[in-house]
Amino acid sequence: MVDGNVQVKRSTVHLVRLVAAAVLLALVLGSVIEAGDAPYRAAGTAYPGFADVLAYVLLRVVAGLAGATALGALVYSVCCTAVTGRGRLDVDGYSGLRLAERAGLTWLLSALALIPMTAANVGGLTFSGLFRIGALGALIDASEKPKAWIVVAVLAAVVTLGARMLLSWNGAVVLLLVAAIGVLPPAMVGNAGEGPNHDYGTGAMIIFQLAISVLPGLLWCVADHLRRNGSHAETAVRRGATIALLCVAAAALSGLVLWVILLPWSDVFTTGYGRLALVVVAVGVGLALTMRVVLKHREPGARTAFLIACSGALSAVSLAATVAMAVQPAPAFADRSFTAQEVFLGFDLFDRPNLLRLITLWRFDIVLGTAALAAIVLYVLGVLRLWRRGDEWSRWRTLSWIGGCLALLIATSSGIGTYGFAMFSMHMITHMALNMFVPVLLVLGAPVTLLLRAVPAAKRGQVHGVREWVLSVLHSRPTAVIAHPATALSLFVISLYGLYFTPLFESLIRYHWGHVLMNVHFLIVGYLYYWGIIGIDPGPRRLPHLGRLGVLFAVMPFHAFFGVAVMSMNTVIGSRFYTNLQLPWNIDLLADQRVGGGIAWVSGEIPILLVVGALLTQWVAQDRRTAVRTDRKDDDYGDSDLAAYNAMLEQLAQTRR
Repeated sequence: MVDGNVQVKRSTVHLVRLVAAAVLLALVLGSVIEAGDAPYRAAGTAYPGFADVLAYVLLRVVAGLAGATALGALVYSVCCTAVTGRGRLDVDGYSGLRLAERAGLTWLLSALALIPMTAANVGGLTFSGLFRIGALGALIDASEKPKAWIVVAVLAAVVTLGARMLLSWNGAVVLLLVAAIGVLPPAMVGNAGEGPNHDYGTGAMIIFQLAISVLPGLLWCVADHLRRNGSHAETAVRRGATIALLCVAAAALSGLVLWVILLPWSDVFTTGYGRLALVVVAVGVGLALTMRVVLKHREPGARTAFLIACSGALSAVSLAATVAMAVQPAPAFADRSFTAQEVFLGFDLFDRPNLLRLITLWRFDIVLGTAALAAIVLYVLGVLRLWRRGDEWSRWRTLSWIGGCLALLIATSSGIGTYGFAMFSMHMITHMALNMFVPVLLVLGAPVTLLLRAVPAAKRGQVHGVREWVLSVLHSRPTAVIAHPATALSLFVISLYGLYFTPLFESLIRYHWGHVLMNVHFLIVGYLYYWGIIGIDPGPRRLPHLGRLGVLFAVMPFHAFFGVAVMSMNTVIGSRFYTNLQLPWNIDLLADQRVGGGIAWVSGEIPILLVVGALLTQWVAQDRRTAVRTDRKDDDYGDSDLAAYNAMLEQLAQTRR
């Protein structure tokens, strides 16, 4: 890229990356040497030896960087490059896909290798010793950590094959979502998911891991974009730096939560874990300052390319430091015993729920609680933009959206959500709220319509923005499939029977990430279902109002039968988990389950009435609009049908004469 007769050479970028690799290697080597066998003594397992541990940590760094590179490259292709008239990525976006493909292959191979290596490391065995005694299957079955790499390998394979085969922008969005999920499993089974307050730790780690994983690949691609004189360079730099700055801010806030939970202040300078945390903080500060400089220096020249390349290298070092921290036990857990509730819930519940505790006992859901508050802020900002422009927006829609977001916050973060971790009945309240009540209010808020009216369209020749992205997703084939009434209805029913009448619920409820996954699933499925029935936002082709009413009533017998079936069962759903909690005030698990079944049975009535009212109101309003259009057309052009009918009557009368 040229800036005042100064050209960024490929060798300069390679030198920056080579220096970063050397620093990264030294960082990992130093952390492994310093830690020694202490992590294994703390876990009560044998020390596999320096060579095996170093190989394990280095391979984890390779896998982490490869996954982050694939994710960041897809973010670059989706957000920072142009789209052709046929919905395909341009040359710059295609380069991001190619990088995602190469990184995805490395990610896949390293994840496959990490399955047995992680099993050996957890069991205190050398890699060769694992196969010599034939303990691979038993160790994988006994620990969640090697299973996490199985999930990563599957998702990495999807990213690799998809990046090889797809060229469309919508396809890149799907791959981005897959890659974002793929970088999470190893972090979910690490320090943040263990011990006291791991409900906070898991939520914070989800945000932190996603934020730091975007940076290396994104900054790599933007620097390469400048080096090769890519099109729309200023837009690529501005968007890339803005996304990077937002990621640093998200990592800082979530990282602060993790710091409080995992790292006592007394251990910051005295432990290797603490010193690695200081490296991450220092890199984060450097990245934030650098991105601010890049955003101020609008000319995308040699200086900008060099700063972005250096920032990408620093972000890789930071990611390696977090991996080195992940393979060590957190200092906060050293020499401390936990209660059964702290192990499974992250906190203690000393008494049964009552109205006062449900109102006052809050544990903020960092993922969905943050999403609810952010959704309120963004929606209000959109409404204010319309008002300043002189446009009207329905107050009922605004109240509906805010009410839905507040209901989401209450269902996940108040005493209802807190006790929902430990009691089936309270969990069922959360499920019904997220699946049947909250989505109704959110759908009636018409957020997409607000966004399309508040956000200006990209000008001709400009890179597509948020408005164009949303329209592309709404009219895509995957959206048409999942939003189809038959699909939405099937997902709604399968969510009930497939979750609770199979071992899946027992597997998910043991972990906080499982609760987050279930809650997100309930919310999305409910939103898709009600979007097709009472949705105001544009989207795939919808059924007539009578057909929508039929889809609404079709789910009622399935819902009622589910509630009755749960109340009639003689076995406890999730019995192993609820028994291990050892709650002295919740001894009769079957009685609590019957209460949960009753809640599932009766809780669907109020949302159904609300939806029927909204649907009938929309139906009447549409008939009125149709009548008004017809009358206006008749006034302007006359009623041709009525004229033809009168002519026919007149002709019949003349014939009879």
